[in-house]
Amino acid sequence: MKTLCGMCPWACGIVVSVENEKVVRIEGDPDHPWNHGKLCPKAAGIIDYVYSPDRIKYPMKKVDGEFKRISWDEALDIMAAELNKIKENYGAKSWAVLEGMSFVCHGFTSMTLLQRFCDAYGSPNFITPESMCYLSRITANMLTLGKFPAADPENSKCIILWGHNPAESNFITAEQIMNARKNGAKLIVIDPRKTSFAKKADIHAQIRPGTDCALC
Repeated sequence: MKTLCGMCPWACGIVVSVENEKVVRIEGDPDHPWNHGKLCPKAAGIIDYVYSPDRIKYPMKKVDGEFKRISWDEALDIMAAELNKIKENYGAKSWAVLEGMSFVCHGFTSMTLLQRFCDAYGSPNFITPESMCYLSRITANMLTLGKFPAADPENSKCIILWGHNPAESNFITAEQIMNARKNGAKLIVIDPRKTSFAKKADIHAQIRPGTDCALC
């Protein structure tokens, strides 16, 4: 069965083999335009993730120092009572929702529903990755390019890797950069480390750690 990996925002194509209603094998989809059949360790570990004995599959409540399974109705009643208690004692604005990229990867529908719940509760404190780190990336793109586009390394004439080593963190981007290099693109790496891309770069600005702002 062909589907997409949900372990990160790239959503690589995968082929899932199922036997007796159980996933037995995960392979890369060779027809997918992103990963062309390749997979990173996260995708390869999906089976372990799904069938992990430590995976939480139902509500748990800590009783006498141990977690015990409870029903969904009981769990929802407990959460509703505690949320109302917080609002009565401290006000709705004392409560916050903090979400990370793993939740965003599940889709904007889930994120929007959570934000609506936060609004209905009366709290403006809906904290997303933009609140912590992602907004700087968006702002830099808008100030530099006028908008926030997706990068297109393969068709670039000059690529700057500033503190970023896709050879270790994103094999899709790494492959796109290598294709661009074959087409004559220049590569500039700004990194204290002599990474694999730094060794291949036209210019490697090996700055001291913590001096990025001085270079700007």
